[in-house]
Amino acid sequence: VGGWTQEYAGLNFVSVRGAGHEVPLHRPKQALTLVKGFLSGTPMPDLKLVSDS
Repeated sequence: VGGWTQEYAGLNFVSVRGAGHEVPLHRPKQALTLVKGFLSGTPMPDLKLVSDS
């Protein structure tokens, strides 16, 4: 599991497992996936698709 997302009242909370407060430093692949999705306006991805390998 890469993490999870939760949506409430139009806001999204994204947690990336094992990343702490510096996601790009500890989980660069997952961070890039999140940023790409945010900039393109697509829904938050299922973080299970971005593996640790």
